[in-house]
Amino acid sequence: MEGRVIAVGQGGGNTYLNFAEDWREDFTVAFDRRSRKLFEDEGIDLGGYAGKAVRVRGWLKARNGPMIEVTHPEQIEELEDR
Repeated sequence: MEGRVIAVGQGGGNTYLNFAEDWREDFTVAFDRRSRKLFEDEGIDLGGYAGKAVRVRGWLKARNGPMIEVTHPEQIEELEDR
C-alpha cells in the first residue's frame, strides 16, 4: 500500500499511522511495543512519518477498516514526494 500519512497516533500501547481523517474506516498501519522498539533501535522516529508518503508491505487485515500490523522496519519505505 502506498499513501501519505495524515497523522501518527497512540492508543492501548500501540502506535498508529493513519492515512485519512477517519481511522475507523480508512487505512491504518499499527505497531505494537515490540515492533516500535525495533524501529527505535534503527534510529527511526515513527512520529517523523507524519505528512510523508510511504509504501507499506504486509498482510492486510480488517480491523476498523483495512490495517497492516508492521513487525519490522523493512516493511516501510519512505517515498520521495511526487
